[in-house]
Amino acid sequence: MEGISIIIPVYNKLEITLRCIEHIRKMNRKGVAEIIIVDNGSTDATPVMLSKQSDIAYIRSLENLGIAKAFNCAAENAKGDIFCFMHNDVFVHEQEWAARLAAFIRTTTDAGVVGLYGAKMLRRDGSFRGWTIIHAIKNAPTIRRSFEKVAVVDGLLLAMRQQVFMDIGRFQEAYTMHYYDKDISMRAWDRGYSNYVLNMTFEHQSAATRKQISGEAMIRDKAREQFLEQWGHHLPVDMSTFSEKLKHVFRMAPR
Repeated sequence: MEGISIIIPVYNKLEITLRCIEHIRKMNRKGVAEIIIVDNGSTDATPVMLSKQSDIAYIRSLENLGIAKAFNCAAENAKGDIFCFMHNDVFVHEQEWAARLAAFIRTTTDAGVVGLYGAKMLRRDGSFRGWTIIHAIKNAPTIRRSFEKVAVVDGLLLAMRQQVFMDIGRFQEAYTMHYYDKDISMRAWDRGYSNYVLNMTFEHQSAATRKQISGEAMIRDKAREQFLEQWGHHLPVDMSTFSEKLKHVFRMAPR
């Protein structure tokens, strides 16, 4: 079916989840997107409240599957030809953003992973800190064009065609909550696709769910080791142009 499926994994934090769902409804025409919520074993009122939402698909797990596995589980039940994977603490401030996102993907033949935040350069250590980071965060955008080609798209919101998702092998479930986004971006790049960030204004509430997870830093470090073992021989990947590199050199030069 032609359409966009918005897939959101949640773990507790009911209030922000309800805000996220309502914001999606407010910013998009009814019927443009299906919303699929994967509940990763919430222990608050999430199951009670979300099971009453008649216009969303609610998938309840009794255990925390992790982000990557939750995404894969929901994708098996998604009806759209475009999959949009996002966090419940992301709020896109553009009318009909789901339709615009889907249209870009459908009309960009080489589109791999497309999102709202990413970087033109993925460094040797697997990070993307620095001047190549691209986004349109409200009141502090770094993007200047309607879209930019990047090396990697951040997992706060990333989307792709269902065909691309299957072609590159879905999310690797060993990356439970970190590096799954870098891994799938690299796999799209490795298969000859291009990754993009779109100029769409958004806000991010900064890892509201991750803060609940015990040992989160250790999980991140282990994922980083795994990612570098798998992709380190390809790094760095740099999509910045010569003129952009030159401008950066001049900005950094002593005056």
